[in-house]
Amino acid sequence: MKRIAIIGAGMSGLTVANQLKDIAKVELFEKSRGVSGRMSTRYAESYQFDHGAQDFTVRNEAFKSFLAPYIDAGILQEWKPKLMLLEKGQIAKERTWSEIHYVPVPKMNELCIAMAKEIDVHLNTEIVSIEKQNQHWSLLTKDKQEFGTYEWIINTTPAPQAEKLLPTSFAGYNHFKKCKMLGCYTLMLAFNQPWKWEWEAAIVKDSLISWMALNSNKPGRDNRQTLIVQTDNQWSEDHIDAATSDIQHLILNELNSLLSYDFSSSEYLTTHRWRYADTKQATGVDYHLDHDLKLGACGDWFIKGRIESAFLSGYKLANSLKQALS
Repeated sequence: MKRIAIIGAGMSGLTVANQLKDIAKVELFEKSRGVSGRMSTRYAESYQFDHGAQDFTVRNEAFKSFLAPYIDAGILQEWKPKLMLLEKGQIAKERTWSEIHYVPVPKMNELCIAMAKEIDVHLNTEIVSIEKQNQHWSLLTKDKQEFGTYEWIINTTPAPQAEKLLPTSFAGYNHFKKCKMLGCYTLMLAFNQPWKWEWEAAIVKDSLISWMALNSNKPGRDNRQTLIVQTDNQWSEDHIDAATSDIQHLILNELNSLLSYDFSSSEYLTTHRWRYADTKQATGVDYHLDHDLKLGACGDWFIKGRIESAFLSGYKLANSLKQALS
């Protein structure tokens, strides 16, 4: 069987791996200690936070078909929070979603964990370079460990990371330059006080904060009060290299002002920086395969910064690669 290395264990990488696992020997390399990418869950003391992607919708038939077994198994459930629009100095306005929003249960990374069960995944393994040797590829890790050899390498990391890893001779290299990505900060809070606001999730306008959600309200979560606060993407990008402690102070002050409440004494309080959280300018294609070099790249940033886009980019690349391998 052909050997294929996939770099990145988020939705795109796991989709490619699942689509190819029956026709090739697939190995997946992930620099973090767990799979899921931006569908991550943060564990802190006795709390857990969905500190990346908050939920997702399903519009494409292929994605719907792929998810059906996970819905039947109860790994995915609909999330129906009381949703409000908040603006500073304005009366909160109730909002409704026009489509179903899903969340994995009991935590956001559960879907990716389920997808990875039959995949050979190397965790805590950051790939820093790749090298062609006699028509085959080898991978070198940050700690100088070498893996190889592989007929194909598929990169699913964000565009700026892919640009550093793949050679300039890669036929799709211009896509990395074309794509523009934006960051995001997530403030995570835990507290004992009863929830005193009407909403369970809130879209925020005219603020450095863009989204808030009572994380503990999601299906399958425990009843300890946890709140997720996420910042506006453009504001985040403008402050992406600031000290996290300074960012946390700014977000907390804005939150206190919005809700007229002091959250500074919360039982748990921390902030995470997502350097590549959303796509401002996509590539105009769904993925790219270089059949001469036997390199590929895919990810949500090819299409739009959504979980469904991550799936579709990986799914379409894998189907194209199947034809090349047959």
